[in-house]
Amino acid sequence: MISHHDPCTVLVIDPCPETQALIAGHVQGMEFSIIAASHPSAALTAIDRAAPDIVITDLFLPEATGLALTKDLSSRQEACPVIVMAQDVLEPAVVHALRAGAVDVVHKPVAEAELDHALARARQRLPGHLVELPGVCRSEVHVSMDSDPAHISRVISWLMKTTASTLPDIQRLHLRGCLQELLLNAVEHGNLEIFYQEKQKALADGGYEELLRQRRAHVRLKHRRITIHVDYDNVTKNLVYRIADEGNGFKWRSLLNRSHNTCNADDANGRGIFLARYLFPSLTYNDQGNEATITVPLA
Repeated sequence: MISHHDPCTVLVIDPCPETQALIAGHVQGMEFSIIAASHPSAALTAIDRAAPDIVITDLFLPEATGLALTKDLSSRQEACPVIVMAQDVLEPAVVHALRAGAVDVVHKPVAEAELDHALARARQRLPGHLVELPGVCRSEVHVSMDSDPAHISRVISWLMKTTASTLPDIQRLHLRGCLQELLLNAVEHGNLEIFYQEKQKALADGGYEELLRQRRAHVRLKHRRITIHVDYDNVTKNLVYRIADEGNGFKWRSLLNRSHNTCNADDANGRGIFLARYLFPSLTYNDQGNEATITVPLA
């Protein structure tokens, strides 16, 4: 049987509901959370939203997308071990799957013992978490990203997996929402200097993507980066997240004072800060207003 570990999320990609149910039923109570997808497009959506720790996919999805999906996951920044399944699988197919980045191959119909061993091996490939380094009093993570909002979701998924996996579910949900708001503000309003009214008009006219393209190509803005610094202190039992952009900053004090009150529906400017401050009252900024800091207590 699989030994006890911290809970992790497993995405099962298979068009057969019986296979999905068989795997979910077997691992129930084994510190796994199971989500399922029946086709590749739904699987990609689930991967971006849920950031699973392990993926189990049918190798022979339509148009060989099982193999393509394995290659895609293996090339991503975040580590996500992939187990492939196949019925009457031949040796060449196994070789192709392993070369594509799969950590294991199991036969269908899936046998419990074989699945146990495959999951155990996949778990050994998972990265260590920031707060789980024995004997370490303090540890840090430093990330730099470009000014493309499309990359925010994956960056947050990687951060959640490497720095916040031990948090309770509700705290993880709050942290994800807060990071989403702070990173989006840093990219759009900070580095790209897109103001609220300008963004709303572009969205209404269907020109938001073009606005992003123009700003990201602008000679003064195109090399700007977002830096994310996460600091874990084993003494204070705190995780501290700092998100900095290379923009001009803003007058944050008045917005933070307003964020203690109910957000006015007629004044949407600053709603991201209102939400972030609601989720984490520790939110503050540097004097310039281009670096946000939140503290997440672990005890």
